[in-house]
Amino acid sequence: MHHLHRAGAIALATLLLAACGAAPGPDAAISSASPAANASADAQVADDADALRERARQAMQASRMFAPAGDNALEHYLALRAQAADDASVRAALVDLQPQLVIAIEQAIARGEYPESRRLLDLLARADTQAPALPRLRETVASAETAARDRELAVDAETRAEAERAEAELRRVAQENATRLATERGNAPVRPSQPSATGNPAPSQPTATSVVPAADAPARTVATPPARPVEAPRPAPPPVQQVAASMPAPSPAKLLRDVAPRYPEGALRQRQSGQVQVAFTINAQGGVESPRVVSSDLPTAFDRAALAAASRWKFEATGGSQPGSRTVRFDPPGG
Repeated sequence: MHHLHRAGAIALATLLLAACGAAPGPDAAISSASPAANASADAQVADDADALRERARQAMQASRMFAPAGDNALEHYLALRAQAADDASVRAALVDLQPQLVIAIEQAIARGEYPESRRLLDLLARADTQAPALPRLRETVASAETAARDRELAVDAETRAEAERAEAELRRVAQENATRLATERGNAPVRPSQPSATGNPAPSQPTATSVVPAADAPARTVATPPARPVEAPRPAPPPVQQVAASMPAPSPAKLLRDVAPRYPEGALRQRQSGQVQVAFTINAQGGVESPRVVSSDLPTAFDRAALAAASRWKFEATGGSQPGSRTVRFDPPGG
């Protein structure tokens, strides 16, 4: 009887071991599912990249290069770069959009839309952290925001007027920069090359103009133009020095009110010293118009302070306009 129980136990153990060996373990299930999961993830990434390329293309066609936020060509290209960092066409598109983005930032500053300027600045930093215009634009936006805040918090008319002049000058310079940059680009937006469906740059199209080899060019008979009659020599104009000497030079206008510039608070820690040469026009009433920096050995914050002071200078009225120039000296307070 004892032998029968022992044989039954051995048989039961054998059946259990066989069952365990036949059932697949969890690792085997995961291993068999991994290739399918990876293939599905790769297909999803490819679909997302194609969708981003299409959205970027549509945004460019609709001239939605930087706005609205979240649905513009630049942000679509940035998202596409995050998925396809080695795509040369995407990198080229971002490079081509940067000059137009700088112009858009300058225009937003000129309109006084500082939150929009900040948003566009963030896009520029995301596109290229080493963009040459990035530090200058950040400083300009910060200075304009400070001037606007000073204007709103001013407790007297003089302080408010000074803040308004500072802000107006910053906006004027931004508008000039935007106009200059647009002129340099030929007054026509240059759109980046669109990535193809495969992510490769589109092939360049041949130009319509072709050069015909000299051997294949048909011979042409060129008519000789008739000879022009010889004109009698004209008398030489008087020397420029004689004409200039005959005109009396205007006497310099007398300075009636001198306003010292305010040392920039942001530069107090560096305690820099230097000078800024400012040119301007003195109108018929003795006021200063169109002040501009001719030369400077200090950061741009000092240039703005010098221009703000120059706009408040007052000269003796002469009844006519004449050019003027002064050198503004900056030294840190207290020595």
